Amino acid sequence: MDIALHMKRKEFARFYDKHFKRIYTFVYFRVGGHREKAEDYTQDIFLKALDAFDRYDPAISESAWIFTIARNHIINQAAKERPQTDLEAVENTIWDTEDWGANMEIAYDEKRLLAAIQMLPKDEADLIRLKYLEGWKFKDISELTDSTPGSLRVKAMRTLKKLKKALKQK
Repeated sequence: MDIALHMKRKEFARFYDKHFKRIYTFVYFRVGGHREKAEDYTQDIFLKALDAFDRYDPAISESAWIFTIARNHIINQAAKERPQTDLEAVENTIWDTEDWGANMEIAYDEKRLLAAIQMLPKDEADLIRLKYLEGWKFKDISELTDSTPGSLRVKAMRTLKKLKKALKQK
């Protein structure tokens, strides 16, 4: 095996391990919680990244690079597909549990939260999704937004207060 190819695979394995969970979570929320679709998209995203890995510019943040690939893939797929409701997934989440009433209450709270987030200005909604739903670090968000981690912390706290107030009113 070519030594350069071996190094590329080894480096990509490290890259994959480092970013897989965050990319999957990012995709999962973008596809409306459809697990199988999120798994398929995540696999496609990392295959695209592997194909382009030799062209990756280390001057660009790894996170920004892979999330750009992920975002573009999701946009392209959305343009190809019409939204669909996965009836089997709905049935499984509601009826395959012992306490479906509790699950209904959780689903209601999640819908209220997501609706309240959608009412926020786009930049605030994106910040809340990235930080609290997808688990990004402020440092990584700052690389995508050209804001400092400190200013993002302040903005997140203000936005959380605004969100809490909106949820109390509903």
